[in-house]
Amino acid sequence: MMNPTASAFSDAAWMRAVLAHVPRASTLVNGTEGGPFGLFAARESLLPLAHLQSVTTALTPCPLPSVTRNISSEEAAHFLNELGEPLVLRGVPADHPVAKALIKGAGHVHVLKTWQRAALDLSGDFESWMSGNFDHKRRKELKRLKSRLAEQGELVLDELGPGGDLSPHISAFLMVEASGWKGDRGTAIASDAGAAKGLVAGLAAMHRESKVRFWTLRLNGLPIASLFALVNDGDAVLGKIGYDQNFAKFSPGVLLIIEATRCLFEERLLLVDSNAIPDHPMIDRIWRDRITCMDVVIAGSEVGVATFGIIARYHAFKDAARAMAKQLYLGLTGRRAS
Repeated sequence: MMNPTASAFSDAAWMRAVLAHVPRASTLVNGTEGGPFGLFAARESLLPLAHLQSVTTALTPCPLPSVTRNISSEEAAHFLNELGEPLVLRGVPADHPVAKALIKGAGHVHVLKTWQRAALDLSGDFESWMSGNFDHKRRKELKRLKSRLAEQGELVLDELGPGGDLSPHISAFLMVEASGWKGDRGTAIASDAGAAKGLVAGLAAMHRESKVRFWTLRLNGLPIASLFALVNDGDAVLGKIGYDQNFAKFSPGVLLIIEATRCLFEERLLLVDSNAIPDHPMIDRIWRDRITCMDVVIAGSEVGVATFGIIARYHAFKDAARAMAKQLYLGLTGRRAS
């Protein structure tokens, strides 16, 4: 089990750039002048009582606030008491230093659920990882897929280097992500003008600080798969991946993940968080390390026990009802969970 040290999606530069484009989210800041807590995305909920909920979107996948330095549990306690309401955080890396400080400083804590998320331990080297991660048959299959794809034309991995041009990578990503079922359902980032602007602004802000990595797989000059990651303090976290559904039989997304993995090993980082849903059908079978994540309700000690209990039970009931409805739907339709 891996311990993340930094979450680039809560980096102040990223948050400042994207929060203006996240609908229904308030920008919350530390109320104490010079305090360590910065921006994070949340919204005010009034039912059953007033409380705050983190806003989880493609642009704000990490609920943790940005921080200017290492924080103590006492500073976390002060921050939570300033909020004055219970706070629901979704998808928190449980061993992240900011999360641990918030939990330790909270007067009330209720964990709604925990799960494991795919991650990549970058100790060692890429070749050793490949040999240990995949058996001979699987490695041979990956080589075969790449060879078959290369037979279709000139296959090139376009990697964004320091000071490189970010724009072609963003354009390629938005194009290929919208080319498949996400585009058909209207859930691709390109389908939402605000989200697309937020992505461009966030990536540009992080690129200025050399915190963006981008990989685009091109066939005859045209993008067929694209993936980005944000880097901070020796750790990285993946953004979204997109690929052209017309080439699905060649598994371009898988091939691109393997190429990105090689590049990340060469950079000698420590850990990469996949930023994936639980039991993701692709990344879970490629990256075998795991990060423990949780949904949690926390509050400062000044929040009453009764108030906190109502909020915690309310979200526990909602989550249980949603899970039951999903299982019923999947059972009736014969679909698999995703």
